[in-house]
Amino acid sequence: MIPFVDLHPVTRLVSDAVAPRWASALESCELVGGSAVTRLEGELARCLGARAAVACASGTDALRLALQAAGVVPGMHVALPNLTFWATFEAVAQLGAIPVLIDVSPDDLQIDLDELRRAHARVRFRHAIAVHLYGWASTALSEIRTFCADRDVCLIEDAAQAFGVELDGRPVLAGAAIATLSFYPAKVIGGCMDGGAVVSSDPALVETVRSLGNHGRSAHYAHQHVGWSSRMAGLQAHYLLEVVARAGEIIDARRRLVAAYRGRWSDAGIAGRLRGPSGGITDNGYLAVVECDRPAAGHVAAFRRRAIEVRRIYPETIDQQPPARGRFVAVSDLAHSHGFVERVLDLPLYYGLPERDLAAVVQAAAEIIR
Repeated sequence: MIPFVDLHPVTRLVSDAVAPRWASALESCELVGGSAVTRLEGELARCLGARAAVACASGTDALRLALQAAGVVPGMHVALPNLTFWATFEAVAQLGAIPVLIDVSPDDLQIDLDELRRAHARVRFRHAIAVHLYGWASTALSEIRTFCADRDVCLIEDAAQAFGVELDGRPVLAGAAIATLSFYPAKVIGGCMDGGAVVSSDPALVETVRSLGNHGRSAHYAHQHVGWSSRMAGLQAHYLLEVVARAGEIIDARRRLVAAYRGRWSDAGIAGRLRGPSGGITDNGYLAVVECDRPAAGHVAAFRRRAIEVRRIYPETIDQQPPARGRFVAVSDLAHSHGFVERVLDLPLYYGLPERDLAAVVQAAAEIIR
């Protein structure tokens, strides 16, 4: 079976360096927080072009912390794309806010700026989330940031899938007011367990996030917020320090795999196109996203019969999930995202994917996607 994701190549890449780190952490009881977490936060800020980073327990926690630090309270409206992982919606709903679902652009599958404008004219939301989906970002990101800044809308950037993405040759989050990361193990830069971070160049936001993630503390037994328990483990930080140190190698290898898919795809006559970023955006090789000419659900079993695991990310939009019913506002019929999820298919892609396996996937696609 050719797996959709295989984490072994990364764990083997870092295991020799991680083992003595873990032994030292266990000997010193560096279990929650500690010096490795502090070092990791510095490395994240440096490589992502932000002033500071605050590590936390998961990418979902990072979203909640960022939203709350940015001033989201119950009853507020928060704009977000209809095509994203459930956690983006979930974090807004858990804070008692009302999601405003925005369709995606058919050009790059990211939040649609024109619809964001129309939604703001109608709802006047004060917060929005731009999700950098599939390992790239919107070509209109600079315009989205300007639109939000000009209207005093706090733009939170969900970069759970975007570590290593570049905008005009710079880290995509270098221009973000506040952004969130996930270190779930299957991410491009993944940890050994759940983990996340919030990055920002606003010192006040950074300190609020740090307090909220540690029970709202101002001192050990003094509290200035009703917060959360969302602290990163020392073992996770030690592991991530070694993965982040090899981020360039990992991302470059994944980009080469995407390029290899594209090179073989163009000559295979497959009834579907490999999606990717538009001008000015460099992806990080997170996913090989195919938009088939026809509905794609039946293809999953056909690939499995050929011992290849494929996925559909995502088979449903946010508004189609049962818990979302009656809990959001929309200003359009969300047709682009609805149509795309019918046709989406994702191919195996991970650091260390053998070239022969990639060739076998494309050959199978030529036989299945017609």
